[in-house]
Amino acid sequence: MASDPKEKLEASHTEETESESREVYLREGRTLSVSNHNGEDLVEIRSSSGMVEVRIRLTEQGPVLQMQSARLQLRATEAVEVEAPQFTVRTEESITLATKGDVKVEAEGEVDIDGEKIHLN
Repeated sequence: MASDPKEKLEASHTEETESESREVYLREGRTLSVSNHNGEDLVEIRSSSGMVEVRIRLTEQGPVLQMQSARLQLRATEAVEVEAPQFTVRTEESITLATKGDVKVEAEGEVDIDGEKIHLN
């Protein structure tokens, strides 16, 4: 498995280099597997067709979480915070931001807004 974060999660046919592997069968044909591959601990949930839906690689640099799903929902009673040197959201359709409170954008650099039409108030 390449470490490129843009890589699609697909069923992979890997060489048997695992020192130990355990598998649990879940509902609707999903499987949960825990293994060691190339010196990294690996936790995967696969669909009934073999596609990887959730993968956690425990690397020397720390855990890497990869997911592929039809929908992703996060709900928190207090806050959701993301901290990263770079944060990118790409979509083929629209993005909706709905809030009952304020929206605050802070940047130490430039803020670029580029669109065919930009509506303010």
